[in-house]
Amino acid sequence: MLLLLIVACGGTTRGAPLESAGARPASARATGSAAPVRGRAHAHVHLPGEVRGVRLYPVFARAIIAPMYLDGRWLVPPDSATSVGAFLASLSPTLVSGLFSFAPEEAPTETHRRVLNTVRQAVRERVPDARFDVYLDALAYPSGPSVVEHMRTITEQLEPDLWLFTRWDRADRENFAVVASASNQAHANGQAIGGTTESLEIPTDSDFGVVLGNVLPRELTRQLTALTAIHALPYLVTVGESGSGMLSALPSGIHAFPHWRLAMHPELPGLTIPQATARFRW
Repeated sequence: MLLLLIVACGGTTRGAPLESAGARPASARATGSAAPVRGRAHAHVHLPGEVRGVRLYPVFARAIIAPMYLDGRWLVPPDSATSVGAFLASLSPTLVSGLFSFAPEEAPTETHRRVLNTVRQAVRERVPDARFDVYLDALAYPSGPSVVEHMRTITEQLEPDLWLFTRWDRADRENFAVVASASNQAHANGQAIGGTTESLEIPTDSDFGVVLGNVLPRELTRQLTALTAIHALPYLVTVGESGSGMLSALPSGIHAFPHWRLAMHPELPGLTIPQATARFRW
């Protein structure tokens, strides 16, 4: 599956959100804010860029989703980390996305840390500035403090560069404190944050949006145009392998980079994924 990704950096200056975008006033936003984490140095590097798309992250030029662990289940055995790292390094990714997806009650283990370090070392030997994200479900958290505590725990163990939340726009409408707290926590730690939207809304503290592109090209164009007019962020657009041409018709000002999803097959000898390799076009 091909995904297209554009991301802007957390921590840069944004213009004031338009009232027509449904933005909440500052007083409402403050109720969901999490206190910054103080007195701790982070090993990851803050991503460069501008929110309004003036500069785009060069690290998203080759973005690859490679799921190994999803909500309590290893999709690929952790002892395959060396093979996964070597294979990903051969693709020279600038972003390794979705390696881990955690449920709210899950804390990373030493196994997760070992796997990530193995993969990250292999990839960064080829691409020194490669970045890594973690997936979370925004609607799975009951409160702002709960998501902040989980993000702190994951950061202590794994030091992700980005957070990608599913059901991001729904959480903004149904449990705003989670979105506001998660955004504040990410930005306090120099991390970018964003997530999926199936509507014409995106949380105003997002650094990027994720649009599910299983729609007709005109519908995708309509959604992205509306989202960009409300909040001019970069957007990740999910499209099928045969649908990448639909992006060429997007209006100017909407940018996209290929973001491939690998099918990880633990039963293959040496965890080779040769079927996917031939389909990569940069």
